[in-house]
Parts: sequence; C-alpha cells; structure tokens
Amino acid sequence: MSFEDNFWELEFTGTQGFEVLVRRLKEGKRMCQDLEDFLKQRAKIEENYAKELLKLGKNAGGQLEVGTLRSSWDALKSETEAAARERQAMSQRITAELEKSVKEFKEKQREVRKKTEDTIKRAQTFKKTSFGLENKAKLEYQNKCRQADKAEDAVGKGGHLPPKKYDELKTKAKRLRQESEQRDVAYQDSIKSLDEARVLWEREMEICCRTFQELEEERISFTRNILWKFTNVCSSVAVQEDEMYEHVRNVLERCDVPSDIQLFIQQKRTGTDRPIPVEYENFYGSNPAQSIRPSAHTPQTQQQQPQKHTRSHDPLPAPPPDDGKSASGSGSTSTDATYTTVSDLVTESAEESIGRVRALYDYDAQGDEELTFLEGEVIHVLDKEDENWWCGRVRNRQGMFPRTYVEEMP
Repeated sequence: MSFEDNFWELEFTGTQGFEVLVRRLKEGKRMCQDLEDFLKQRAKIEENYAKELLKLGKNAGGQLEVGTLRSSWDALKSETEAAARERQAMSQRITAELEKSVKEFKEKQREVRKKTEDTIKRAQTFKKTSFGLENKAKLEYQNKCRQADKAEDAVGKGGHLPPKKYDELKTKAKRLRQESEQRDVAYQDSIKSLDEARVLWEREMEICCRTFQELEEERISFTRNILWKFTNVCSSVAVQEDEMYEHVRNVLERCDVPSDIQLFIQQKRTGTDRPIPVEYENFYGSNPAQSIRPSAHTPQTQQQQPQKHTRSHDPLPAPPPDDGKSASGSGSTSTDATYTTVSDLVTESAEESIGRVRALYDYDAQGDEELTFLEGEVIHVLDKEDENWWCGRVRNRQGMFPRTYVEEMP
C-alpha cells in the first residue's frame, strides 16, 4: 500500500487527502521535537539523577505516534523510569551524539516538506481558479444561448411589425447568436484549461504523495535508529542497565516501517478514486448539428394577442406591512428613473388596455408569467381574469399581478 493510491477524493476541488498527509507530517515533526526534547531533558536528568529522570519518563511526548513505533516508544518511556538510579556519565554522550542528530534531521525534513507543500498548494490554487472560470464561462454560454433563442423566437413572431422594427429584431437576434457562439468557444476553452489544471494538480499530488511517504518512512526509520542508539548508550553504563534496556531492544526489533505505513493508511485513508474530468456539455444536446438553431421563421400574419394566464387557483400574496407612507402620494412625487413617466405611457399600446391602475407596493415576480413593478408605477390592465389576479403591462413587459397590490385610476 502507498500514499499515492489512497489519498484521493471525488470532489473536484477537494483537498482532504492532501490535508491528511500534511497533518501526518506535522505529527511526525512533533514526534521528532518530542524526541529531541526527550534527549535534552534526559541529559539534564542524568545530572539531577533519579528524581528528574523519573519525571521525564512520565511526561515524555509521542502521543501522536502510531503502530509498532508507538509501542517501541512506550517501552522506552517505561525503561527510562527504571533508569533513575543510573549514573550521570552518559549525559555528555546523549547530547553530543543523539540530540544533535535529531536537530539536523528535523531541519532536513522541514526544507523538503515546505518545498513540496508550496508546490502542491500552487497547483491546488490554479485548479480551483480554473474551476471557477469554467463555471463562469458555462453560465455565460448558457445565458447567451437563452437570449439568442428568445430573440429568434421574437423574429419568428414579429411578421406583423413595421419593417424597421422587424429589421431591428433580426439584427439583434443575429448579434446574440454570434455572441452565444463566442461564449461556446470560450466555454470549451475553459474546459480545456481546467483539464490542464487537473492534470497538473494530479501530477504534483502524485509527487507529493511519494515525497511525503519517503519522508515518513525516513522519519520512522531514523527515530527507530535514534532510539536504538540511545538504548546502547544507556546499556553501556552498566550491565545492569543493559539488561533493563534489553526489553526496549526487543520491542524495537518488532518496529516495522511498512507495517506502520499500512496502519496509518488503513486508519486515515480518504479514498482511491480520483476526480472525474469535467466534460463539455452542449447546450442543445448531444447532436452537434443541433448546436445552431434556425435564424429565420415564417412571419406571422396576424397580430399576437396578449397571453392569457390562469392564476385563480394560486394563493394571493399578502401586501407588505403598512409603514405609514401613502401609496398614491409616493407614486406621484417619486423621481426615480425606473418609475413610469408620461412619455413612457405614450409609447405603450393603449389600444389593448381596458384600464389603468397604480401600484400601492413594490412587487417581485414569483415566476416567468408574473409582472414585477415598483410602488407608484402605472400599469395598463389588459385582462381582469378573476378577483385576485389581473393581466397587465408596464415598461413594455406583460404579465400577471395581484389585484390587492394596486388601486384603480380614473
């Protein structure tokens, strides 16, 4: 088993596998620090003799370690407590031979770990950024396709319009179709860029996994060797101490690097499946021939009638709470550019109107069939379907609106 095959996830921008490995290396760094502290304190304890040595054995770190190495570490702490009676001649050897080696090893691993982490973080940032750009390009592509479809539908239904107005609709539809094709190309380009970012990230992640496993294997092996050397230093003081630390050596012989690596993987693995590549999604389906919709339709000869809507079964929205403002007064004195002006009313089709009403409150449409308006706007009524919902037009938009949100005008 290896890190490279066991720390992936399906989430495209997920980083859980990497974070688990980084956390493990930090735990290993902490273990090395615990070992260094142990050796430093042990040298001091040898000078202060039994009392301090006993305190070290009880308070030594290493709680983050697992597996056979953890068993060896626990055995060492136990024998350290028993070594409280040993002489302080071993203090200098511990400092000069062991503590110094741990410091150098920690610094070496820190440099490799930091370089690897920085590289994979850059690759993750690039992949995440590319994923965001792909989502943005996809939305822009879909929106432009919808706009182009709507414009072409308007051309197909605009045969009754004056030639100038009809030509404007055709020009708009053609422009929107060209923009949708441009967005299509941009969307496909973003998919390619995203896949390049994914491939780069996977390659860097593979290198990261191999490097981290090498560091972890090296750390476990180094720690085991330092512990072995330490026991030899202790056993050299006297035959009695050698017998005491023989137990530690027996446990260390069972310390197995592959076993510890396998145990960690089994406990912390995040998965074996890598993210699935994001594929291009054609707006009109799988048939490329359907990508471009016809741009011309047979003109209609009859004027389109206002669309009828049936909303009598829908619950009527409650008017907003009264805040003390006069609805009619607010509408008549507002200078907001979004309110209907006298010039706006002239341009609307008065011939279809059966009356006018003024909005008492703001209303946001709850669907495509409804009409959005602001307090004070004048709405031309096209049809009074029932006592709750009417059909009207405002600012060249037509839709249903709740009767309780308006007041009739003379």
